[in-house]
Amino acid sequence: MKLSGQFLLIFFLIMGLVSWFTMDLVLDEAQPLVRQSAEETLVDAANLLAEVIAMDTRGDELVVTPALRSALRRYAQRLPGANIWGLSKNRIDTHIYITSADGIVLFDSRGENEGKDFSRWNDVHLTLQGKYGARTTRTDPNDPASSVLYVAAPVRHQGTLIGVVTLGKPGAAIEPFIEQAEQRLIRYGWQALVACLLLGIGLAWWISHRVGRLRGYALAVADGRRPSPPRFRVHDEIRELADAVTAMRRRLEERARLENHITMLTHEMKSPLAAIRGAGEILAEEVSEPALSRLTGNVVHESQRLSDLLDRMLALARLEKLESLPPREPQRLAALLAEWQLSRQVLLDEKRLSVALSGEPVLRVEPDTTRLALFNLLDNALRFAEPGSTIDVDGWREGGQQGIDVSNRGPCIPDYALARVTERFYSLPAPGEEKSSGLGLAMVEEIGELHGGWLRVENLDLGVRVRLCLG
Repeated sequence: MKLSGQFLLIFFLIMGLVSWFTMDLVLDEAQPLVRQSAEETLVDAANLLAEVIAMDTRGDELVVTPALRSALRRYAQRLPGANIWGLSKNRIDTHIYITSADGIVLFDSRGENEGKDFSRWNDVHLTLQGKYGARTTRTDPNDPASSVLYVAAPVRHQGTLIGVVTLGKPGAAIEPFIEQAEQRLIRYGWQALVACLLLGIGLAWWISHRVGRLRGYALAVADGRRPSPPRFRVHDEIRELADAVTAMRRRLEERARLENHITMLTHEMKSPLAAIRGAGEILAEEVSEPALSRLTGNVVHESQRLSDLLDRMLALARLEKLESLPPREPQRLAALLAEWQLSRQVLLDEKRLSVALSGEPVLRVEPDTTRLALFNLLDNALRFAEPGSTIDVDGWREGGQQGIDVSNRGPCIPDYALARVTERFYSLPAPGEEKSSGLGLAMVEEIGELHGGWLRVENLDLGVRVRLCLG
């Protein structure tokens, strides 16, 4: 799936979930809010009517006068003809009844309950106790839609409670407003969701278009072309990424040019060096004068040093071009160590050195690069080892990692040089030895990183240990 599709899908899922939770919460709250608003209106109306009724009292007795009775009945029969937010209201739904201080119904706007005792109903019972009286009762116990909300208000004369007036509002009269509110919320919610979806499509296209330009630029660079960097007006991460790709391209081009020059130079130098060395060896056989013999020996020796340096530089360049290693294989350290000893036996005999192998004899590594790393570590140990000492090689596994340790007895590395011994062309002089090329440990560190490991050089009490982790 393309980035634009992923972005749009995630955006739509988030917006859908947010919209669903919001709509669910709002719809759950719509009905209680409408009912609370209706109850608040009934409270105001009931208290207003209580004051009107209190005007016609006789002493401490509540009396429903014929004029009040007639007015309330006419009120119940009115046809409002009102248009409330698109809903028509053509009748009075409010039920009114008035009870005495004993809870006996004195007036009922429907003419059904006069003379009955309502003192046990919560609206009357609580109001007579000086509390807020309200109740919700179903006219049909099996029909939730038949519920009626009743709100009562006390009728007082000179501070004495002489009766109660109750207003009832059927739920069926409130339900159309609830349904209308829910429909509007759903409609607006869908409209908002569609608007967000269109916005998300536009945003996804915009981001995808900009990423597509950057992708085309990166592919052109990968093909070796020299395209113009894409220009973005908005300064954001995509523009910074484009700038980073451009900077990386320039650095890679510079590095590639340098590597090509070095590779070409090393290849071009190998043939002349071989010719110089061959000529020096022939001259060494022909001359007998000591001064000329030393001169021809130096020619042969230095040409060999230069040839070795070129070989190391080519090996290091090949390592740096590797993005990943070939498959790993089990590798016996003893076999590699025997091969190295055989090739360096003359030097080992000259310094009376021995080699000891311990620890893990088999490691799972890439054979060719591991061989190159181990040979460089052993050559380095050979240069600095004290005559008559032992070079210790240890294969190890610790915490899911594996590697090789090479230790030698000899001079310790100065503190100022410990952090630099893996730098290219940096080397320390060994007693009685010429200065090395300074590429050996740099190659070993590169090999360790290719294996997903590392290289550490540390001083011991009587020598130096190099620890190579191979992943």
